[in-house]
Amino acid sequence: MNQTVRDYSAFDRASESIWNVRMYDDIVSTMLERCAPFSDGSSFSIEQAHILDVGCGPGGMTLALLRQTRVASVSLLDLRKEGLERAADRIHSHDGDLPVHLLQADVHAIPVKDNQFDFIFSRGSQRFWEDQCTAFSELRRVLKKGGIAYIGGGRGSTAFQELRLREDGEWCATVQEQERRFLRTLPMHILDDAAYEALFNAWGDRYRIFSHTGDGHWFCWQKSSEAIDGGRGFPSVKCAEYGEAGDRGGDNR
Repeated sequence: MNQTVRDYSAFDRASESIWNVRMYDDIVSTMLERCAPFSDGSSFSIEQAHILDVGCGPGGMTLALLRQTRVASVSLLDLRKEGLERAADRIHSHDGDLPVHLLQADVHAIPVKDNQFDFIFSRGSQRFWEDQCTAFSELRRVLKKGGIAYIGGGRGSTAFQELRLREDGEWCATVQEQERRFLRTLPMHILDDAAYEALFNAWGDRYRIFSHTGDGHWFCWQKSSEAIDGGRGFPSVKCAEYGEAGDRGGDNR
């Protein structure tokens, strides 16, 4: 896991640039729009939500969320202490009163009791999860009944990417290709969609899978209100039965 930690830290170094900040804002806007149909109301309101940011790095996604809405509390999960501490500092600078909980842990064994979070999201870390079935089961275990999760990766909407190509003088085709080559050197454990569909269907959860060029690949699902506590109990569903890890190219980050 140490190599994975070093690899993932490479994303942190650029995450606080102005264009990446704008990218996170765009991704969060899309996330809230896509999650809205899973909520009870006409819009997805999470002002009272306890959220979990998985593979948080220096907290770019959480900060983008906080720029758009308030939440009840934030829990940050990452393997790296320095990433967690940087994320916490940035969040406290934005809102010094917001409860922030740090979890230096692996997504395959989240050190939290069942049914704790209203909303879970992760951008860019899924590719590193060596056992996708176990990781998704753990996320579901700590998700409250009726809670929503949004997991995947991408560079933002098509409109945002077109804007960046026009206005970011450093974001040229050569730089993008260099980044894609770098991403291909990193671990990629994401499976075919059928594996995740089997999990969601066995659990009886509502879900949608979004896959668009540039925007990336995202799983949005809601834990059934009739869910078995802990979200386990389906050993017959094995992700390995659905093929090798899928290649989402450079978009799922």
